[in-house]
Amino acid sequence: MSATLGCALRLEEFSDFVQEVRGHRPFPWQTAYLQRVAESGIWPDLDIPTGLGKTSVIDAWCFLLAWQHSTGAERTVPVRLYFVVDRRLVVDQAHESARDLQQSLHDSGPTTVTGRVARALRELGGSDTALESVRMRGGVDWSSRWVRSPAQPAVISSTVDQYGSRLLFRGYHSSPRMRPIDAALCGMDALLVVDEAHIALPLLRTASDCAAYQATASHPVLASRAVQVVSLSATASACADRPRHSITDADRTHPVAGRRLNAQRRLTLLDASSNAKDTTTAFAQAATLAVDALLQVIERPVLGVVANTIRSARAAHHLLAQRADVDVVLLTGRSRSLDRERLLAHPLVAELLAGVRPDRAKPLVVVATQTVEVGIDISFAGLVTENASLAALVQRLGRLDRTGDLALAPAIVLRSNVQRDESTIPVYGGAAERTWAHLVEHAPVVEMAGLDVPALSGKLTEGLLVNPLTLPALLTDVDTSALNVAEPLIPVVHRTLIDAWARTSPAPVPDQEPAPFLHGLDTSPEDVLVLWRADLREIDGQPDFDQWATCMRQTPPHGAETVAIPARQLRRFLTRSAGADDTSDLEGTPSSSEAVPAGRRQPPPAMSPALRYDEREGQWVPVTVPRDLRPGSTVVLPARYGGHDAFGWTGTRNQPVTDLGDFPSTDTTPTRLDAHVLALLTTGDGVHIGRLSAAVSRATRRLRDEDPVETTGIVTELLDTLLNPAHPHDGPYADLAHTRLNRLRSVEQWSTAPAGRTEKHGHVVLDAADPSRLVLIPPRPPRGKRERTPGVADDAADASSLTRPVPLPQHSVAVAERASAFASALNLPPQLVAALRTAGHAHDCGKEHSRFQCMLCAGDRLLSETLDEPRAKSGMDPADHHGRRRAAQLAQWHPDMRHEAISALAVTAWLDSRPEHLRGDDDDLLVHLVAAHHGHARPLLPAVADPAPEKVTCTMPDHQEVIVDSADMGTDWAGPDRFHALNSRYGPWGLALLEATLRLADMACSEEGT
Repeated sequence: MSATLGCALRLEEFSDFVQEVRGHRPFPWQTAYLQRVAESGIWPDLDIPTGLGKTSVIDAWCFLLAWQHSTGAERTVPVRLYFVVDRRLVVDQAHESARDLQQSLHDSGPTTVTGRVARALRELGGSDTALESVRMRGGVDWSSRWVRSPAQPAVISSTVDQYGSRLLFRGYHSSPRMRPIDAALCGMDALLVVDEAHIALPLLRTASDCAAYQATASHPVLASRAVQVVSLSATASACADRPRHSITDADRTHPVAGRRLNAQRRLTLLDASSNAKDTTTAFAQAATLAVDALLQVIERPVLGVVANTIRSARAAHHLLAQRADVDVVLLTGRSRSLDRERLLAHPLVAELLAGVRPDRAKPLVVVATQTVEVGIDISFAGLVTENASLAALVQRLGRLDRTGDLALAPAIVLRSNVQRDESTIPVYGGAAERTWAHLVEHAPVVEMAGLDVPALSGKLTEGLLVNPLTLPALLTDVDTSALNVAEPLIPVVHRTLIDAWARTSPAPVPDQEPAPFLHGLDTSPEDVLVLWRADLREIDGQPDFDQWATCMRQTPPHGAETVAIPARQLRRFLTRSAGADDTSDLEGTPSSSEAVPAGRRQPPPAMSPALRYDEREGQWVPVTVPRDLRPGSTVVLPARYGGHDAFGWTGTRNQPVTDLGDFPSTDTTPTRLDAHVLALLTTGDGVHIGRLSAAVSRATRRLRDEDPVETTGIVTELLDTLLNPAHPHDGPYADLAHTRLNRLRSVEQWSTAPAGRTEKHGHVVLDAADPSRLVLIPPRPPRGKRERTPGVADDAADASSLTRPVPLPQHSVAVAERASAFASALNLPPQLVAALRTAGHAHDCGKEHSRFQCMLCAGDRLLSETLDEPRAKSGMDPADHHGRRRAAQLAQWHPDMRHEAISALAVTAWLDSRPEHLRGDDDDLLVHLVAAHHGHARPLLPAVADPAPEKVTCTMPDHQEVIVDSADMGTDWAGPDRFHALNSRYGPWGLALLEATLRLADMACSEEGT
């Protein structure tokens, strides 16, 4: 029974909740939607016009989750909401909205509605945090553990690729061992909300198919917890057979909603298709003329110019930015996170998001791609848009006078495609031409040839009225499918595929890529993550791949320095292939067709070399031919190649890219003192590079020659030189460079000895081949304040955030109790709660192997033999990989041997004795949970036998001692059949959830040192 029953929430209080959190009352449709879900338990799709707050589904979900818990009713509302959209800038803004909700819940008073909602959510999740907000997309640092508990209420903003790949057990840029946890959290107790679902149909159908398969599980509770899917669309029904929720007369007559529905948006067509030799130039020139015409009639000084490709947007921005009579800003979605944060903090963008004032000195012109179409709350007084599909145009018109306050809100649809061949029209193909033809029948058309600004301005007041209330009449008896991009061919998700994807360790070979199930069969390959580094050297004009790999190991990549780029465009960029870069801000967009020479198969084109991270091998490998650029991977390019600037991906080799490798979200990562890195952060001037290089080289020579006690003085002197105000520091990231160097300046002592790094002392790494480069590794954080390395607690056999040993009995009890608490918070049946508690007790019993204990004692066999009780954690620093490897070597513990294999053997032997308290439990589940608690045994543990077998005495939860022979820890031939049976019983995502419950408990206790 909930402790909040004395102050149970009432559905009527939703309006007060929205007022307290957002500062306004909900629209009628929002309140009606909440009531409908509360009464039926079904989440209908939303068919709501743009500008009426479809994203308020997040607020409705949050309130309903708390309301249901406060009333003591059986929970049917999912504990996690995923807000998925394929535009990266929008994902960021959706995340900010969720963060505002999270902050409101945190700051709310106990007697407010919001405070009562927060209390219910804290009770539900068993946490001090009412709500977590997570941003999950390529190009940001989000921890591999993005929630600490499977019962934690959370809003996760994500792209299609990031969510979809995790749902299918193949998370992009996620370690294989974390994939089952990701899949469990994405596929169970989750509400998937897909914004503008008409452009994400493959994900919608794939997620629905996955939910249907999970619903076939024989265990009724886990069968009912499958992901629930909601589509948001302002244009068309994404799934016609699903229940939908729309506006009513109450919204049409509402003083605020009614004004937005009746916005005076007037549409005029401008044909510039015969005005230039290429589409990009035609668009840029015509957009400039259209801006001049709009400036004559708009009521508020803010205009939007929306292009279909990044190339066209940049061309228009280039022309407009040369003018002194307007302020211009460029927004695209394919940008590194740090660059995006800088851009969003720019005064012009901040003003745009806050609302442009009517008395602004100069008009603000925003040039953008599809990234402004959905979810971003900006309102233009006038709009220029490249001709696109009907759905895209409707979305862009939704950015025009969103409040309905203007007497005239003119829009110009600009046709600029020079060629009429549908296959050459980027992004939207023939749908753009057919939409144009339909609009020509209703809206005034102006030819670009011979046109001047006054003539175009005079036409704008005569434009076609297009608002949410007039559009239905415009589309009566019209086959809108012809006006939109054809639905992609979506492959069917068969049971055999689900079974194969559920196998994460080892994964099948060959493996089915998830991309076709997220974007359809007729799309290009998915994105790759690209980053740039300035310290990648060449020898006689050839790449030194060994040095490149060493540099990446010293300073690993972080999300804030990466950008997601279509694999085909990166191949084109590196091979310098001819043809336009038609990259858009839509995921999985088909490229325009390219002519393929007839005759013999052509050899691969010459390519600029790069470096790719091989996740299977865990190492950096060269990329020298186009086929090596595998979709979904992480690729490193030398900064000198270019391809990115302050606004994002350029696709051109115009200037070097700023190296952001030293600026992850933590302060304990290495800092490179390299002339080229520092110069790109400041001026990039050749003379300045020479000065920096000379300063670092002098310090390096002294560090090699001087007595080690002088190391601190030499490093301090070098940092003083680099921080000298006489040196120019006016680069875009000079402030971050100064902050980082000043922090290093405060370190008490530096040492070149590998073991010299402590809580107060830093470590200097010298480059044997390059005297103008060294790396400073800051001191370790103080004891008890360790910053967690993502994945460490999962992938390592022994990991703890505290540098002190943890006894095995203590850790086993702690994990058992935490797993039980998580399972109870999830409202799992008592039998499963008991199984998870027992698995928590037994999961690490295999660590009692004598050589494993020796390893946990840093290789000191005498110490391990004199311990009062066995250890679960060594107390060694998880980041000290060298020390951990040395301990394993001294203990003669093979790196591929798994202690959980011994634990599973012990549990099996224990179950054979049929202890009284386990009668009726699922024996197979218990064995599997223990075997899989580090992400293996899905379906097989590594087939590695103990080269020096011994008898291992394992203490079980009932204190019974079981003796097993480590010679039996090789291949578990019963594993595949057991795994298949458990997937049928609990469902693929249900079984993964049970695993995740134990594993998250284990990780939490490991981090806490318990």
